[in-house]
Amino acid sequence: MLKRSRLLLSLLAVLLGLSTSVVGAKDRPNIVLIVADDLGYSDVGFNGCKEIPTPHLDELAASGVVFTNGYASHPYCSPSRAGLLTGRHQQRFGHESNPEPDTQWHGEDTPGMPLTETTLADALKEAGYVTGAIGKWHLGDAKPFWPNRRGFDEWFGFSGGGFSYWGDLGKKDPLLGVHRGDEPVDPKTLTHLTDDFSTEAVKFIQRHETEPFFLYLAYNAPHAPDHATRAHLQKTAHIEYGGRAVYGAMVAGMDEGIGRVVDQIRESGLGENTMIIFYSDNGGRREHAVNFPYRGHKGMLFEGGIRVPFLVSWPGTVRSGMKEELPITALDLFPTALAAAGMDPSRNDKLDGQNLLPVLTDDKQRLPERPLFWRYSMGDDSYGYAVRDGNWKLIDSRYKDRKLLFDLANDPWEREDLAEQHPEQVARLSRMMEAWDARNVPPKWSDAHGVNVRKEENTRNEAVEKASRGERSRPDLNLHSMIEPVPAKAKFIDEDFYIWGGSMVRDSDGTCHLFYSRWPRGLGHMAWVTHSEVAHAVSDDPLGPYRFVDVALPARGEQLWDGLCTHNPTVHEFDGKYYLYHMGNTGDGHATRKLNPIHRNNQRIGVAVADHPNGPWKRFDEPLIDISEDESASDALMVSNPSILRRDDGMFVLIYKAVGKNGRIPFGGPVVHLAATSQSPTGPFRKQNKPLFTAPGVDFPAEDPYIWFQDGMCWAIVNDHNGHFNGTGSDSLALFQSVDGLDWEPANSPLVTERIIPWADGTQQPVHRLERPQLYLEDGKPAVLFCAAEETKEKLHSFNVHLPLKQTGD
Repeated sequence: MLKRSRLLLSLLAVLLGLSTSVVGAKDRPNIVLIVADDLGYSDVGFNGCKEIPTPHLDELAASGVVFTNGYASHPYCSPSRAGLLTGRHQQRFGHESNPEPDTQWHGEDTPGMPLTETTLADALKEAGYVTGAIGKWHLGDAKPFWPNRRGFDEWFGFSGGGFSYWGDLGKKDPLLGVHRGDEPVDPKTLTHLTDDFSTEAVKFIQRHETEPFFLYLAYNAPHAPDHATRAHLQKTAHIEYGGRAVYGAMVAGMDEGIGRVVDQIRESGLGENTMIIFYSDNGGRREHAVNFPYRGHKGMLFEGGIRVPFLVSWPGTVRSGMKEELPITALDLFPTALAAAGMDPSRNDKLDGQNLLPVLTDDKQRLPERPLFWRYSMGDDSYGYAVRDGNWKLIDSRYKDRKLLFDLANDPWEREDLAEQHPEQVARLSRMMEAWDARNVPPKWSDAHGVNVRKEENTRNEAVEKASRGERSRPDLNLHSMIEPVPAKAKFIDEDFYIWGGSMVRDSDGTCHLFYSRWPRGLGHMAWVTHSEVAHAVSDDPLGPYRFVDVALPARGEQLWDGLCTHNPTVHEFDGKYYLYHMGNTGDGHATRKLNPIHRNNQRIGVAVADHPNGPWKRFDEPLIDISEDESASDALMVSNPSILRRDDGMFVLIYKAVGKNGRIPFGGPVVHLAATSQSPTGPFRKQNKPLFTAPGVDFPAEDPYIWFQDGMCWAIVNDHNGHFNGTGSDSLALFQSVDGLDWEPANSPLVTERIIPWADGTQQPVHRLERPQLYLEDGKPAVLFCAAEETKEKLHSFNVHLPLKQTGD
């Protein structure tokens, strides 16, 4: 029989800084560490669950601190427990996979937590604690790995992973059954393991109520197999889905047992001298558990796989009734327990966690900022990784085979992958992962996780594909084939003004009202950002000719957000009222040869409302879409160029151009397009965080979308920089489509037009720029495409051109 080195144990007091003379035995708190197995984040009342009764855990939560950002150190069972009980990243010592059941000792190659590792039980035992382990072990089945050889004085439980709650071994090796110390327990004496473990915990407390104790109570609930007593099933009789009802009964049974343990602590007069910790070893299991609102489940590095129910209670010492958002990890529990026991955890430089006692006892205390890291092995020399640094989280996923970046402050649900929009964050966090990984070692053994990952992703993809097989073909819209020769009257130009963009609406009498941007030619092209105004012209024909009437949105004073400049209008009629959406800004009023950054960065989005296109237009003193207050947001610097549609469900979708502050100021960056939704054309609008019209590896592929709803779909014409989407390879217009206006993809026929105007006299006029597209719809169908045109790159003049579109069926 292999014996652990006595030298290791004798050095513990020195390494851990134990001082029994400073803290007397009776003054040291008892420590009870309770671990659930595969419990979903939202399967406890203190995290919002209404289905499964957990009154005892909820009471514990109310008496202590709940960590809403509490993490397991690994996304599944055995490695998570190895990290918990050593206070070290499992990857430091090769315990990165679940060990296969094997009760035989094969030397150092035997799967199990390496004997060179010091456990929390080792440390507390040396400090004078009596130590007990009850429940699931899963850190090695050979006897040298058993808890009663790893620092625990007493052990009642089983060594493996999944196990029958009735204690039935079937054809398994008898050494895999329930043991009391080295002695096997007769399965006939067992009732239900959850209840049995709770009973043993109560007896342990009764035996040791006069001495400091450390109790590690590791339930196997609610891990599969799904076994529950009829008494516990009564607690979830109201849940109609059978699988969820059984799972819930397993959780409720565990909660009842925890209540018995806490009651015994109080009956023994130890309530204020016992620190109780509760957490789940990893995220909720794939079936029946609920990790809502978080993405993913056990085995994944999305939040649902590693963010877990987590609380600490110590009446009279730890703050009570508090929810703490500080990100913590199970690795923090080892140094926290040492500190609670009167030891100095900083004396052990091998620990990877932090002592939580300062924040547990004082709401003014904060821990030093630190990143959190995760890694899992695929068994083929490849790994999945994750790092959280502040609110940024990068996942190098083997489920998706790519890196995904999330801003947890705005998207804790990990719905919006920002990797393409923030390559600098991807690079920074990747470097941090590489530096952390340099200290890790390869796994000492492998498991089936890699196979299961690929199988699960394939199954998911097959289900998604199967669900869409009966979908009707996407509606096709070929605007390129609809463009007809342009009559001379469809050119709208003014010798005294640059003209840019045009949006047209008809009134009830049939008169066509064109709203467009203009600014004096004498000030130069770049004066659009300082001196543009939204002007108004009319015609009897959508193509023109148009005659100037008035300025719809003139300058109104530098004190207002759109007081000096209004630009890029789009006009719509909704339910008998007219809405003129525009960009506006204010600033120093100086037209400059280059873009005036003050005016540019003050760009905001507004809407003016009128009962008739002739006005008067009611403008608002506050923007409709303002910049975000979050300095890291994609629209923290400026917002401009709105376009809006109304879906058939009544929802308004507004898409706008935005710039954040992540690039070098004053220009910032990157430039993106975002969406916002509202039930009203005047808001309030709820911003979405996902950049639209993106292309891999391209910073700014598209610009100035015009969006509309037609034939049950949302459509968009965009200025396609360099023809990424329509295949032309040069600046042109491209067509996109979307089911909801929030997720876009190139249409079946993506080319709208290149930078060529086909005049009715037969000439083809190439232009330097043909952009700022907008449509006039007649009976819900595109009839005229309005564009801004610039003949030469010298930007000496610009005009609007109105391209007629052949009606389908003509």
